[in-house]
Amino acid sequence: RKMFYFVESNSRQKAAQVEILKKTGKTEGLPYALADATHSLEVVFLNEVGSSIDTDCKKGCWYCCHQPATVFPFEAIQIAEIFKKTRSKKELASLKKKMRSRVVSFNGSSVRDQLNNKTACSLLSNGECSVYLSRPMTCRLAHSFSVKKCQLSFEKDRMKVQVPMSVELAQGVSGIIEAAFDELPRAGLDATLYELCSAVLVALSDSNVAAKWARGDISVFKDCIRDDT
Repeated sequence: RKMFYFVESNSRQKAAQVEILKKTGKTEGLPYALADATHSLEVVFLNEVGSSIDTDCKKGCWYCCHQPATVFPFEAIQIAEIFKKTRSKKELASLKKKMRSRVVSFNGSSVRDQLNNKTACSLLSNGECSVYLSRPMTCRLAHSFSVKKCQLSFEKDRMKVQVPMSVELAQGVSGIIEAAFDELPRAGLDATLYELCSAVLVALSDSNVAAKWARGDISVFKDCIRDDT
């Protein structure tokens, strides 16, 4: 039964991707349509299944936001567009500086190597995600039945603390992620998961990033830090 959630979510996401590609084509609107549809499917899944699962997650709890975050290119493009529309030039410059600092802190290391780097996510603001409704799918995997375990994981070695999670929730969200990861490359699209800040910075720096990615230009995010977890 638990694998059913993976299969069902995976199937829905694949169908949505096919429909969007037919409707939108490989135009600059593609990444935004994919991001909206992907995140909407996750919300539908949570409404169908997650509402009956009582996690310990609450607004303002940020323990899971102090580790490397990863993002699909189409999500990074959407997040960058949100910042362009909602931040002043001064605010955007400050955010870019913060994200660059985060990328530099990797110093050539991998996402896996940085799992115990407890630096706050650059998109965290006053203890809350500043792009919560458009947060990456990998962030949507994060949940817990014990905030105390989350705190312990934050304070100690994250690799040695097991945070209790719902198999149903994990399977459902993973199904959506895997559908994008497996099927979008078949359409000639980059579906690599990249470190969040490095990818958003690229999307912010190139005014044609949406069109380039939609055309299948795999060089757009080539210098970003890849997810190796």
